[in-house]
Amino acid sequence: MSERKKLQLSDTKLSYRLIEVPNSKTDGCCLMLHGAGVAGELTYGPMLEYLTHWRWVLIPDLNGMGESFYHGPSEGPLTIESLSGDIQSLLADLNWYEFDIIGYSLGGLVALYLNAQLRAGHRPSHKLALMEPASLERECVETLAEVRQRYRLASQTIRETGDVELGIAHFMEGVSPNRRKHPVAEATTQSRLAHRPLGFSYALDAVTDWVEKVSTNVSLRDDLLNAADQVYLLSGKLSHELLRQHYDVLAARNEGWQHTSLSGCDHSLPFQKPRQIAKEIEAWFS
Repeated sequence: MSERKKLQLSDTKLSYRLIEVPNSKTDGCCLMLHGAGVAGELTYGPMLEYLTHWRWVLIPDLNGMGESFYHGPSEGPLTIESLSGDIQSLLADLNWYEFDIIGYSLGGLVALYLNAQLRAGHRPSHKLALMEPASLERECVETLAEVRQRYRLASQTIRETGDVELGIAHFMEGVSPNRRKHPVAEATTQSRLAHRPLGFSYALDAVTDWVEKVSTNVSLRDDLLNAADQVYLLSGKLSHELLRQHYDVLAARNEGWQHTSLSGCDHSLPFQKPRQIAKEIEAWFS
């Protein structure tokens, strides 16, 4: 891994790594955005040795996770807009204009929002690969809002009771109810998400708050989808059938979209099969 760097923003200290890939197949650039609660390096590190398409790879930690913090002494509420704004500031600081984006879970939603914001500024659409992006797990937005209430329970449990283990358990039951509950895998997931539990809880709320807005104005989500011309969706076959059905609908409806479902995986797919995912992603971007 390259040296970790920090960008001082108005209210955030944003941590990131900019990695030069030796013997890359192209001189292209790729932005990689992680999910709620787990830092970028932990999410994408296992994939990097199998990714040779891009010369430059940018892996930031979203605020509240990894090594990125508010300037104040404590964690605080987050929004999809603020998380996207931080990344836009980082891209401007690095003079990045042409790049692909990989996003996982929360990072998938931030990727869609970021792409739409950049397109609104008359920039071209970015090519995306999204692993179970937040806010697309159901086609019906009312059902989606109901599902997200399980995540609200998780975040409230963490902040109001201090029972981090129970809060994470609520989250895991909501996001991967059909997962194979191997004790070692369960403990590993708990450990990953417990690193900064308050930041994790606020990240969950950022998605839930966004979904609640979408449930009363579906055009907010439609605008993000319409701004994305080329999207590769990856899901786990152990994830909810309605999630996979929605991805199939999106792939059928949009000419530049594709969907692949990976056997033996649930929502934790980048941690479960990083080599296979890297292979799928390389093929999509090549």
